[in-house]
Amino acid sequence: MACSVPICYLLHRVAADGSSGMLMEPDLASALADAARGERDGAWRAESITLGRDTVLEGEALRVAIAAQERH
Repeated sequence: MACSVPICYLLHRVAADGSSGMLMEPDLASALADAARGERDGAWRAESITLGRDTVLEGEALRVAIAAQERH
């Protein structure tokens, strides 16, 4: 039996050298925490967070969510 429900969030990120990658995250809170940590460290910049084919956060909405995560 195949399952079509996504089981993880993907944090899409870009490093300073332009390379890109993704981190698998168990939930949205973890994705935002890792996005905030990566940007704070200057290691990479978060591009978007997706769940399956759906984009959960990107652009200005992602920036606002990361800033809110930093305040907590």
